[in-house]
Amino acid sequence: MGSEGCMQTFKLIEIKEVKQRLKKGEGLLVDIRDSQTFSKDHEQGSFHLSNDSISKFMDEVQFSTPLYVICYHGNSSKGVAQYLCAQGYVEVYSVEKGFQDWRIDSHQG
Repeated sequence: MGSEGCMQTFKLIEIKEVKQRLKKGEGLLVDIRDSQTFSKDHEQGSFHLSNDSISKFMDEVQFSTPLYVICYHGNSSKGVAQYLCAQGYVEVYSVEKGFQDWRIDSHQG
């Protein structure tokens, strides 16, 4: 099992799991929705990743930081998560369902 970590790929993760990890201070929520939507509503402490902010992200975020990539519905985040793996980030997750369900989950408890 050990050395297979070289073939880095992202994993899927459920919203509840991400919220639990973030509460413990484990990792960073990476929001890839468009700037206008992000500015209207986003999770506190999340990083808005775009073509304009990718170099800042690469400079500031350590490769060992767990990353939870979120988009609108859980589709686009997969491609970005794979891209971040290819850049050398070792623990990358695509958040299942996306931000719309993130907010629904927040209102349910």
